Amino acid sequence: MVSMTEPAWLTAQRDEAARAFAALPMPTQKLRPWKYTDVSHVDLAHVTPDAWFLPVVEATPPQGGWAGTFTDALTDSGGAELVRKYLGSLVPSTEGKFIAANAANWNGGALVYAPRGKAYDAPVTVRLDAPRGGGVFPRLLIVAEPASEVTVIVRATSGSAETLASGVVEVIAQADSRVRVVFDLRWGAATDDFTLLRTRTERGANVAVATVAVGGRIVKQTLEALLEGEGSSAQFKGVALGDESQHFDFVTLQDHIGPKTISDVQIKTALAGASRSVYYGITRVEETASGASAEQANRNLLLSKHAKADADPVLEILTNEVIRCGHGATVGPVDQEAFFYLQSRGLDRRQALQLLVVGFFQSVLTGMGDEALAEEVAAAVTAKLGGAEL
Repeated sequence: MVSMTEPAWLTAQRDEAARAFAALPMPTQKLRPWKYTDVSHVDLAHVTPDAWFLPVVEATPPQGGWAGTFTDALTDSGGAELVRKYLGSLVPSTEGKFIAANAANWNGGALVYAPRGKAYDAPVTVRLDAPRGGGVFPRLLIVAEPASEVTVIVRATSGSAETLASGVVEVIAQADSRVRVVFDLRWGAATDDFTLLRTRTERGANVAVATVAVGGRIVKQTLEALLEGEGSSAQFKGVALGDESQHFDFVTLQDHIGPKTISDVQIKTALAGASRSVYYGITRVEETASGASAEQANRNLLLSKHAKADADPVLEILTNEVIRCGHGATVGPVDQEAFFYLQSRGLDRRQALQLLVVGFFQSVLTGMGDEALAEEVAAAVTAKLGGAEL
């Protein structure tokens, strides 16, 4: 439900997005990032937006900071200026159909602002709950000023109704800032999620993104880092646990632009039933990125003979002055020696697999910045495997 009291610049921005939406085609499988994900069944033009969908932001900002909805931010001169300056600055609405739909239809939105030299004492939680179905268009803007620090946890849930989520997250990490973003995706079984996160890092800044995908029918997440500042870095970690016909599609881009930039990508999936995972990752090192270091890894565990995983890690190196650039992908069953060892200690087949999968995901679960959430997610993984087709 778009407010009738929005400022003129925001109305103009929405109008531009609506025109882009009308002109842009739906993505097809001829496009490499969409090769394994068919969205021909999605009729974006006739998706009814959930007018009552609003993010709930829980936070205690430091002095001078802000964490809340765009609606509230726009009533404050400082917050309004941040939204006006940065909203759409990294992700223009003309880039694609789903992005244009988000830019035209987002409701509420959320702004997290960390002022210069200040750190949030506890993570900011952004709750996205879509119990009614229809279309939801989450929008999140994170602005971290120099030498600031903030962790944002996005917790997404939905009901059993058909739901389409098209989200956009923009992260502006200024010099020497530290930003962590955690996605805890517990969507319902009839929810399709198409989300893009893009971050720009200035000198010495670090952005770390972790995704835990347990729910959802289709979860397609695109994570992009524009590493512009010297010595800046980005880490993308993702885990997905599939069952039945769930479909997970991760796309990552690490664009090394500045010198001595660092990136690390780890995407892991464990697939039961007839679930499927797709990974397409590009690490690009520009001519200007001398001394860059990049790693990219995708590991997939097949827990069922009907599960399937596709991996396509890509390196584009435009300079020979790099420290290290590597990539790799694996697809296969769990470690058989470890599996038989656990069974020899009295665990049945399912219990052994539960323990191995939780351990497989541990590198992400323990690095989320919230131990309680890590334990909660580990419990959810164990519970899901308790009834999965193995």
